[in-house]
Amino acid sequence: MGRIKKITPVHVHLTTVIEQEGQRERFSFDEAGNFVELNGKYYLRYLEHQHGKATPVQFRLDDQVHLHRSGEVTTLLNFDLTKARPTRYQTQYGVINLEVETSRLEKKVIPATPAGQLAVDYALVAAGQTVGSYQLRLQFQP
Repeated sequence: MGRIKKITPVHVHLTTVIEQEGQRERFSFDEAGNFVELNGKYYLRYLEHQHGKATPVQFRLDDQVHLHRSGEVTTLLNFDLTKARPTRYQTQYGVINLEVETSRLEKKVIPATPAGQLAVDYALVAAGQTVGSYQLRLQFQP
């Protein structure tokens, strides 16, 4: 069977709240992106612009929810409410092994429009210690 691929331009709004070492930061992005349907799987792809750099970002939004960022730091996060998921955080100094502990995962995707929302609360844990807590809120629409 061949690959079935449909690409639709969308507007992406992402807000992230990060808590690390008692500090709280909030970031918001409004970007142009693409909603991609490929063999029954759904992806949201866009470039995140910050500090003069463009970082490719991809969310998988079907039966699984993944976040993949490629830049100076490469991140692949798998969100799963049922168990902590291992991940590797690739930095310019080497690889850090972490676990993703997801405490909230709410997703609504309407492929026909396409439009959707995603709310994820998670912590990154290294050697049993929480290194950061995150709240991610994503919306996309034509």
